[in-house]
Amino acid sequence: MTEKKHVLVVDDHPTNLLLILRTLEETYRISCVENGRECLAIMDADKPDLVLMDVRMPQMNGYECCRIIKENYEFQHVPVIFLSAHTEIEDKLKGYEAGGDDYLTKPCDLQEMLAKIKHNLQVMEEFQGKLKGANDFATLAMSNSGELGVVLQFMEASFHCEDLNSLAQLLLSTLQAYDLNASVQLRGSDETLNASAVHVCAPLEISLMTQIVGGDKITQLGRRCLCTEKHISVLIKNLPEDDEMLCGRLKDHIVSLLNGASARMENLNMAQEKENQVINRIKQALENIEKTLSNIEELADNKHLKISNVVATLTGNINDAFSQLALTEEQENHFNALLNQSSDDLFKFGEQDDGLKGQFETISNQLFDIISSKIK
Repeated sequence: MTEKKHVLVVDDHPTNLLLILRTLEETYRISCVENGRECLAIMDADKPDLVLMDVRMPQMNGYECCRIIKENYEFQHVPVIFLSAHTEIEDKLKGYEAGGDDYLTKPCDLQEMLAKIKHNLQVMEEFQGKLKGANDFATLAMSNSGELGVVLQFMEASFHCEDLNSLAQLLLSTLQAYDLNASVQLRGSDETLNASAVHVCAPLEISLMTQIVGGDKITQLGRRCLCTEKHISVLIKNLPEDDEMLCGRLKDHIVSLLNGASARMENLNMAQEKENQVINRIKQALENIEKTLSNIEELADNKHLKISNVVATLTGNINDAFSQLALTEEQENHFNALLNQSSDDLFKFGEQDDGLKGQFETISNQLFDIISSKIK
């Protein structure tokens, strides 16, 4: 039987603790404490897999408690989800600077709470699995060139990126060449891609990178730094704030990288828009072909009906004429044979319309296959 994950709940309101306990106890092993000091004490005795923490508490608030947790090497990778009634970007930045991984708005939706806990535990498991991996690009870039050389290498390599994922991985690898751990958000014309160097992006990271769009180009809070361009946002997690000169140079390099990446994004977006225009024109052509096919089918049906009526009237008139003419049976048979042959020839013209309709259907199917392959 799989052991339940341990969730530590920190809230100074007993009513809230009881509600959360009843919600989570069937799925997780729950510990409840009422303040930050008790939280730190119980973590030393029984390390949790995740901490669910209120922000506003007496003696020690949630941000302070989280900061102490993250400064401890043994606990720095334990996810911390904040509970707060304040969700402005300034509050989220404070939570992120303290080391938080996600935010829940009070009053909490219990289903959302369950989903966020599950997601953050999954993220942490993936992070632990990928933490051992290393990116060769970072080592190669730093050994072969200086700081500016890394930027130049990125500019050259970015021209070979044909999609958002390859550009995101190149940008993350380049930032690792500066020993920077980062998450990035690329906003294409058809999709938005969120990526991180060693694990999937935490929900709070995605929220911060989305909210910064249209704001200041660089927003720094301690070691965390948010940078944004038209199509790209980058969240740096370990800026060397204690080295002012290095920190300044790195921010300049990050801006240069974002400018280059944004230019490449412009090209990718333009190419995508042109492709979408072609696809839309093909779709319009398909609609026109469908209408034409419908018209051809209607005209063909009318032509078949008119031919049938003409042949029936002609046959009736000739049979009436036979009764008035003194023709031998052989002569009547000869005239009937000529009439039948002419009728067959008329109906063959109608079959040619069916062949033309089939050609249109073939072209229509080919265009549909092209659109389907492009969309995939």
